[in-house]
Amino acid sequence: MAIILIGFALLCILLLLVLYRNLPNKKVFYGFCGTLSITLGISYYSFHVPQSQPVHLDEAAISHITSQQQIFAGWYTEYKKHLDVIDYTWQQYQQLLKDYHNDNISLNTLNMRLGQLEQDALKEKAALDKLPSPNGLDDNNYGLAVTILQKTQEYASQQVITIKATKAASSPENNPKLSHEERSRSLQKIMLQNAPDALFTANETNMLRSNLTIPENS
Repeated sequence: MAIILIGFALLCILLLLVLYRNLPNKKVFYGFCGTLSITLGISYYSFHVPQSQPVHLDEAAISHITSQQQIFAGWYTEYKKHLDVIDYTWQQYQQLLKDYHNDNISLNTLNMRLGQLEQDALKEKAALDKLPSPNGLDDNNYGLAVTILQKTQEYASQQVITIKATKAASSPENNPKLSHEERSRSLQKIMLQNAPDALFTANETNMLRSNLTIPENS
């Protein structure tokens, strides 16, 4: 390989000398030199940068990852049920405010349904708080799963706070002189001020997926 590279380098030098003597426009020559330098640099990098080698795991490692997959899958199935309930609760909350804003439901109906929704949200929060962490996972994977759970519990808690505050503000005895439009704006403001931050667990989920994936050709 070294002999081939040396020979190629000598050939390039000879070619450059010929071009330098015969090209009337030196700018063209310098442009050619620059292009050639870039090409040679890329070629050198391709030859000398070590390529990543495929990871091969023994049977014990594969068995361990498979066990980790089963533990996490069982836990995540139960977690996802709670996540769906939380998501549905928030959709119901937003729909109630929309229905009131569009004058599809009365203030009394809004207040009553928010009270029911608050009880449902409290019940779900209590159930989520009791969801155990996925014991049996490696420390790193366990920590990622716990982070996902904690973020979701915090989201559920803030959801309850928002619904409760909105319910209080929707009481007909609370500022009874407010017009429908003023009341609707007030409720929307409460939602914006108290709504939980978006639940982002993509980083933890992607890291878990990577950790629990068995490499190909293993």
